[in-house]
Formats: sequence, C-alpha cells, structure tokens
Amino acid sequence: MKQVVLLLFIFTNVLAGLAQNCKPDSLYRDSLAGVYPRPITPANPNGGITKKACINEPFDFTLTVVIPDTVTFPGVPFPVNLNYAKVDTTGAILGLPQGIKYSCNPPDCKFNARTIGCIILHGVPTSANAPGQYKPTIKLTLNNSLFGSLTIDYPGPQFPGEYILTLDEPGKCATKVNNAAIESYNWYPNPSQGILYSNDPSIQQIRLYDAMGKLIYNKNNQTNELNLSNCSGLFLVKWSMNNQDYFQKIYINP
Repeated sequence: MKQVVLLLFIFTNVLAGLAQNCKPDSLYRDSLAGVYPRPITPANPNGGITKKACINEPFDFTLTVVIPDTVTFPGVPFPVNLNYAKVDTTGAILGLPQGIKYSCNPPDCKFNARTIGCIILHGVPTSANAPGQYKPTIKLTLNNSLFGSLTIDYPGPQFPGEYILTLDEPGKCATKVNNAAIESYNWYPNPSQGILYSNDPSIQQIRLYDAMGKLIYNKNNQTNELNLSNCSGLFLVKWSMNNQDYFQKIYINP
C-alpha cells in the first residue's frame, strides 16, 4: 500500500509538469523590460543560463519575461510606450542544442504590457550534439507606439550580452541517490519511441508501472536495454543496482 501511495504521489507531480508549464519569478516583477536572468555581460558575469545540460538527460530552465508599459531603446532619448512582446511558439529561439525546445506561460508566448510571464527551455539533448557551449538567441517582437512591431534579437544590439548553455557529456549532470522516492535519471532517450538504454550494465530487477501504479513489466535478469515498443504514455521505471533502488519517470511516444 505504501508503494502505491508513493507511485501515485510521484505521478501526480509528473502529470502536473508534462505540459511544461513554467512560473515566472516574482523577484523580477518590478524590474526593467527584459528577460531574466539577464544575459552575461562584463557587469553581470554571473547571469545567463546558470544550469548546465547533459546529453541524453532531461533538462529545464526557466526565463522570466518582464513587460512594463514603456521601454527604452538605445539612441531614443525618451521611453517608448510598449503594448506587448511576443515570440513565435516555434523557431524563435535559435542556437539551442538538438532536443531542447521551449514553451511559454502564457501558451501563445504573447506577453502584454504590465505583466510578467516566462519561457521554459526543456527537453533531452540528443547524442547528435557535441558537448560545449551553445549561445541561444531569442527573436523577440516588441509592439510599441514608436516603431510598431519591431523584431529584435535578445541578447542583441538593443540588449547586449549573451546567453551560454553549457552542454556536458552523459552522466555529468545526474547524481544517483539511495532513496527510492527520489528520481534518478538513467534511462535514455526520454521521451522515447519505445527502446531505452542505460550506460550502466549492472542494472538488475527492472519493474515498470503505469500511471495508476499497476505493475506491467517485471524483468530480473541483468540488462541495460529496455524494450517498451508496445507501450505508450507515462510510466515509472523502478530498478535495483548495487543493492539500491531507483525510480525514473519516462514517457513513451511510439
């Protein structure tokens, strides 16, 4: 019974996060127009994307978008009335590693004046990427009283600096724990079309549970490959390794 309760608790939190909703950081509510954390600049060396990603491991990072009612442009000696800022729902953030996408709150990525919203970078960087530093740029359209709709790069000439997303090799982000209630990222790719792999050959006693906590797969022999091609949806993998138990949420989309 305790295991069922634990599984339902984990899945409740997973299902709530599947839509990749984000929550803006209220710390920036009264800040000047822009995306926060601010890009890295000589005056702001600790800004930008402060969380690294790893190949074949889930990643997410939230950027808060602040839209006041005016904005200052370089070379314009007075504040310009701002109606809204917007990014296209796809293709508006360039320079991301393959496998990383983005979503917004609000979902249409239109941020009205005098509001704050957010953009979440999320996904699993694929093995097609090379480890290194990636420098994403946001194509941001500002609708204002002076220029109409003006699309700028953020960071860019109007908002100097750069975002740096550091992508590391597999296994350099996740930390394994001995508490089965805490998730350990191990199986990849995730989401998957049905075949998952692990870099650790010592995995044993694999169990798979559906979203209701029902055991639907049980395999006791040692393996680092999991064939779930006949499954679809959200599942929880439990496995044993070195006398410790681990959980991982996986999503199968054949």
